[in-house]
Amino acid sequence: MLQYELPVQVQEITSLAKNNVLKGQTDLIVLRHLACQLRLTLLTIEDTSEAVFPLRYQLTERQSCLHRILFYRPEQLLKEETLSFVGFVSGRHVSIDAELVSELFQADQQMLAKLIHIPGLLAYSSLELRPGRWYNLVVMQDFEVKADLKRVDMHQHAAYQLGPRTYDWIRIHSGIFPGGLAKNAPQLIKTRHYAFTHTVKNFQMHEVVY
Repeated sequence: MLQYELPVQVQEITSLAKNNVLKGQTDLIVLRHLACQLRLTLLTIEDTSEAVFPLRYQLTERQSCLHRILFYRPEQLLKEETLSFVGFVSGRHVSIDAELVSELFQADQQMLAKLIHIPGLLAYSSLELRPGRWYNLVVMQDFEVKADLKRVDMHQHAAYQLGPRTYDWIRIHSGIFPGGLAKNAPQLIKTRHYAFTHTVKNFQMHEVVY
């Protein structure tokens, strides 16, 4: 899930009973770790002349945390120029059923395969820090790529149909990497926090611009 723009009624986050903080700087620590792992994995890649993209890697980190990495255009990640990113942090609903988890996984896999057709998309990284708590990092050339992402049909289905049934809340951070991944000094531009109301078709949202 990469972006949310849901056409429903919006309420203020101050009315939330739980998780009513943005945690931008805390999340940034994890996103910086994801960027570091992207860079380290990138440096292990040798000849890609006959490679099939996206290049897929799977790491097992501390406490058996699963970390997935996909490279769409790795050569562009080596440049020391400013890159854009979106960081997606989510908390799954405690009563989510196995069928919905499977449906979300399948939609996610189909969407990631289609992203190869978006020229400005460079890499995708996903880490389950603990059960039900996912951190996702999407690295792009610039923020114009987000418009292309939102037009992907499986992305729309995952974001608008499956997301509200799957998550209690999500935080979406937009920012930049000045100097690229080599510098690994991400800066936040804005954060959007969404909390879903499962009893009605509604959500609560709050945005902060840094």
